[in-house]
Amino acid sequence: MGTDIVREPPAPVALPSGRFHRFRKAAALTLTLLAATSFPAAATPAEPKALLQLGLYQKDGEAWWAWESLRRATPDLADGLSPKVVPLDAKRQGSGVALRATAPAGLDVRALCRRMVGAGFGCLVLDAPSPASTPATPASAPAPSPPAPVPPASPPPTSQAGADGAFSYGPDDARTMADIERHGRRKGRLGAVIPDTTWDVTPAVLKRENWNLCALTFDDGPHRVVTRQILDVLNREKIRATYFPIARVAENQGDIIRDFIAAGHEIGNHSLSHSDLRAMTPEAQRFEIAEANRILRGFGADPVLFRPPYGRYTLDLLAIARDERMSPVLWTVDTRDWQVRDPDKIVQHVKTEAGTGSVLLLHSTYPSTLTALPRVIGEMRAKGCEFVTLSEWIDRMRLLANDPVVSASAQTGTTRN
Repeated sequence: MGTDIVREPPAPVALPSGRFHRFRKAAALTLTLLAATSFPAAATPAEPKALLQLGLYQKDGEAWWAWESLRRATPDLADGLSPKVVPLDAKRQGSGVALRATAPAGLDVRALCRRMVGAGFGCLVLDAPSPASTPATPASAPAPSPPAPVPPASPPPTSQAGADGAFSYGPDDARTMADIERHGRRKGRLGAVIPDTTWDVTPAVLKRENWNLCALTFDDGPHRVVTRQILDVLNREKIRATYFPIARVAENQGDIIRDFIAAGHEIGNHSLSHSDLRAMTPEAQRFEIAEANRILRGFGADPVLFRPPYGRYTLDLLAIARDERMSPVLWTVDTRDWQVRDPDKIVQHVKTEAGTGSVLLLHSTYPSTLTALPRVIGEMRAKGCEFVTLSEWIDRMRLLANDPVVSASAQTGTTRN
């Protein structure tokens, strides 16, 4: 066996008593400084935050007013939200703005939106990443930015919103409306009104069947004076029409919407803000339709028809409308009341262009339309028109398109008794 070696601990170094005391004081001071010094901790990932859209507006002031209304009416719903107003299209002046808010991490934003909608406010979740599946954003990273708007498929409209929902339309709008009318002439009546339908009925079949239902439709507004007087003319003439108001304007004029409904007229959806919806993200497009429905339903309406502003649409927009249980609709005859502002020219255009089974586009905001309306009705009646709402027109037209007897008569040239 070997010999175990035992190592003694080194002997302490002896310091002179004066130097020892000075060393002990210096060590104590060093420890104190170390304890008081805060070293930067490693950055920890922040939980993802959600982005909410609380409404679309024409002007910044309207958006901030809506935020203050929410904060005053339901402070518990606004608590913790960080609001901001952003343009819908930064490159186009007057395109409108969105009121958005960042929600604190960990908040159930979908439940919050349901409560907001239940309280009468708008709410849409734009971005709510799941912490389980989405990498956390570092604390030093900027807040999430809103989705960039999709550029329009053609030059943006030059229309301008006036008082009480009255619009003036520019050259781009005139070209769009002319294209719609031109394309409609190449289709049957149903195909002109419903842009994505697979059914159709030609004017020749309508004449053979002695089918002459017509629909008067009005867009925009409500105008506080003109729209009310148009309603009076319709009621006096015992005509049921279809009215497509701008929901943001109608929001402050619920009495006129209720009066249209009480008189048996139909209320359709013409969007929340009358913006060119093609220039918006899919989320914003859906919000425009859904929020308009929410406002109009609050007045007792049950919108089932959606007419896109300016008649501008994409197939994706039509799909979103149908997903919201809306039927997209246009028209067969544009009276051009938005362009000419002359009662005689409006009447003459109807006399020349309208025919069997026409759906007329008019506007509820122009005094010239109001003046022309009784004569327009007279011209249509002289053509044998029986006036119905647009929904009834579509339902009856679809029955005709699906009727096998009508299909057979169209092929043989015979008519039903």
